[in-house]
Amino acid sequence: MLIFGTTVIGARDIRRATAFWAGALGLTAGDPFGGNGFTNLYLPDGRPLLSIQQSDHDAEPEPRMHLDLYARDSDDQAAEIERLVGLGARRVPWDRYPDDSDFVVLADTEGNLFCVVDNAAAPEQARLDLP
Repeated sequence: MLIFGTTVIGARDIRRATAFWAGALGLTAGDPFGGNGFTNLYLPDGRPLLSIQQSDHDAEPEPRMHLDLYARDSDDQAAEIERLVGLGARRVPWDRYPDDSDFVVLADTEGNLFCVVDNAAAPEQARLDLP
């Protein structure tokens, strides 16, 4: 039997990436220097959600996999984007936005792309039941 463990993000600067993602998602970081170039970021209940792994490679300019982070609505989305930019993310000039896009593409401190989605504007099948 398999269970989903964690999502791993590669980073040249593991300290900076760990600080960004811990701040972005309100996670607690484990020891990033336990000798293996790998750290887990934990939920408040102690479960790992995300891992940062030392990498010697640059981020892919158009990755086939990425994270979607959901905000409640467009106001929450705008506020979260500003907060993430304050933590070190950057807006990505993306020429593939559909009309009435419900997402904004950002890059983390390492250039890894991710999206911030307006849950209220997302297609019904993609909406989450957010608190």
